[in-house]
Amino acid sequence: MNINKYIRKSYIEIPFFLLRMVIIIFLAIKWAAFNDMFTIKNVEIDGINYFDETPLLSYKDQINNNHIMFFDLQSYKNDIQSLEYIKDCKVFRTFPQTINITIYEREPIAIINAEDLIMLDSDGICLPVQYSSMSLPILSNFKTNKELYPRGEKTKSSNVLKSVNIIRYSKENFASLYEEISEFLFNEENEYEIILKNGKTKILLGSDGIFKKLDYLQAFESALPDDKNFNIYKYIDLRYKNQIIVRERI
Repeated sequence: MNINKYIRKSYIEIPFFLLRMVIIIFLAIKWAAFNDMFTIKNVEIDGINYFDETPLLSYKDQINNNHIMFFDLQSYKNDIQSLEYIKDCKVFRTFPQTINITIYEREPIAIINAEDLIMLDSDGICLPVQYSSMSLPILSNFKTNKELYPRGEKTKSSNVLKSVNIIRYSKENFASLYEEISEFLFNEENEYEIILKNGKTKILLGSDGIFKKLDYLQAFESALPDDKNFNIYKYIDLRYKNQIIVRERI
């Protein structure tokens, strides 16, 4: 009697066991498909305008094929932000399979020939020189000691930092002048000069009140006839209070 009862019970349990196995296999397949649907297949990097994007391309291989829901965004954000030429970045998910990296570069504003060529951004941060089609003003006659230009940090030279502030002011408020600057010179009298790209026009700024002088210079440019610009002058002298002294090239 007990043997028959056991046999009947076995006949009942076997179908339930097989059903459970089928359900488990089915759920495993669905889980695998679910995971594959959320496996990272694309990494899109935007915002590189001035610098070589090669150091960032390695992140694509590292990020791809991870699960998008469990992927640690913060660690990659920290790594990317540690690059000298990156001011900030955003790393975010676009479901189901894409990671977006938006880069905010440090914008180069000038270049100085120290022991090595150094780019400077608008905050005076020293950046590595890379290929760029940008034509940047060159800072000339400044101290070139290597310790004054730590890579990834603000320059230690107060004169260079002041020059960067002047150049930034011209770029933000007097773009037509900034685009024509070839050299920004610190001369033997400790005064600042601009040499235009024509190589023949010099703008003498003196040592103080530079921003106001640039405003006067912009007003002077606005008063010029449409067919004339600064290139007609040998020099434009702004060193004297409330005066602009010019000499035309012959």
